[in-house]
Order: sequence, then structure tokens, then C-alpha cells
Amino acid sequence: MLLKLRNVSYTYMPGTPFEVTALKNITLDIHQGEYLAIIGQTGSGKSTLIQHLNGLLLPSTGEVYLDGEQVNKDKKRLAAFRRRIGLLFQFPEQQLFEENVASDVAFGPKNLDLNDQEIAERVERALRLVGLNLTEVGDRSPFTLSGGQMRRVAMAGVLAMEPDVVILDEPAAGLDPRSKAEILNQIDALHREHKMTVVLVSHSMEDVASRAERLIVLADGEIKLAGSPADVFQDAAVLEELGLALPQMTLLMHRLRQAGKDVPVNIFSVGAAKEAILQMMGGDKP
Repeated sequence: MLLKLRNVSYTYMPGTPFEVTALKNITLDIHQGEYLAIIGQTGSGKSTLIQHLNGLLLPSTGEVYLDGEQVNKDKKRLAAFRRRIGLLFQFPEQQLFEENVASDVAFGPKNLDLNDQEIAERVERALRLVGLNLTEVGDRSPFTLSGGQMRRVAMAGVLAMEPDVVILDEPAAGLDPRSKAEILNQIDALHREHKMTVVLVSHSMEDVASRAERLIVLADGEIKLAGSPADVFQDAAVLEELGLALPQMTLLMHRLRQAGKDVPVNIFSVGAAKEAILQMMGGDKP
């Protein structure tokens, strides 16, 4: 077990007229090497939850553990904890500030008491992990890059810290379809090829359906559903009540099943839906 949350609750501005409880008795395990997606509407508690996963927030009640060691207010232990859990906030390109890409990616490692060669190696390696070439972009201002490239530079800044877990808050938000696909595919590659533990936060079922191994559905600060995508999408009525839409192809399969057709409902892609419909029709061609 890598990360554990036990009965975690969190209240903003307790004891004031503005008191809001954002998390309620969250118990969650995150395993080494898994791809977990956290789904929920705006205000469901997603951002508050992930800030507990890297120690930016500490629970009002409950405990967070990393490798069996409880995370607390001890500054030295908290700093070590945060180095192991990389967090990429929404629209991270807004946090780029250095005069060139290489300097921006190097900012974090420079605070780790590494020598210049180690820092340079981390920068090159991190850029390569997000599909960018140091020779091509290292000396360029990050603000001359496309939106998708800027997003990847920001991601490289997190990866240069070489965390055990990467948490990404709506990493494709605001991008055009091509850049969105590039970012999500890059995240897939980090998990698939480098065995990185990934926590992806999204409100889009389409983005996570065929990617994540496990889904957590949040609403009103509570975990409402949890399990594999196939298991979670079986509960279409619950998701609808929570204001979350099934992936389009999954919804199509549900509608066909409701119409009396013998089709599987755990379908997430157009190709898989096509095959299922052809099989239902008893033919190999449309």
C-alpha cells in the first residue's frame, strides 16, 4: 500500500459563519503503480481531496499514511512527503515564470541540493517523459509554445522532482481536441511504460473510461461509488442522480439493453461498440 486515508474529514473556516465541510469520512487506499481516477462535479470535494494526498492540507479529523507512516504537522517529514507526491494543478501553465523552458523545469530540482549535472539530467529526462526535446525547446520562452506544449512543460516540472505519485487536476481542461489527446496519451504512457502511480482528477467520464483501472466518484464530500470503470458504469441511475454522464458509447449500450437487445454495457469506445452491435446483428459487416 502506498497511500492510505482513514476517515478523513476536512472543514474550511471552522467555527465561523462561513464553515464548510468539504470532505466527510473519506477512506481510500492508493496502490503502487495503479491508475486511479477521481470523478465528480464542481464542488464535490475533488480538489480538497487531492490536496490531502500530498499534504497541502491536513485532515480536520482522520489520518493520512504514506508507506504506513502517518502524515502530520512535523515540517521535515511533511516536506519529505510532498517531494514524493507530485501535484499538477488545473491550468498549470499559468504558473510558468522562468525565461526559458529548461530553467522552469529545473526550478524544483534546484531546491533539492543537487549538483548541476544531476539537475540537467533531470530536466532532460522529464522533458523526454512528456514528449519534448530539450535541444528543441530548452532555450525557448515557455510563452512562445502552444497551449498543449506549455501544459507539458508544467508537467515536466513536476516529473523532474521524480515523485512516486503524480496527481493531475483536470490536466486536459481548456485544451483543443488535439492537445487534449496528446496530454492524456502522455499520461497514459507515464503509467504504462514507466509504471508510475497516476491519480487523474476529472469531471469527464469520457476521459477516464478506457484509461483508469479504478474510479472514485465523489459528491458532497463523500465517496458515492468506487470500483473498476465497468463496475461504476453499471450504476447509471446513481451517476445520473449525481449529474454525471456516462461515456457516449456506454450510454448507447445501456439504451440498447433497455430496448431488449442482448449487448454488453461495459463498452467505452466506438470500435468496441461497433463490434458489439455487429455481433448482436449476427453479421461481420455493417
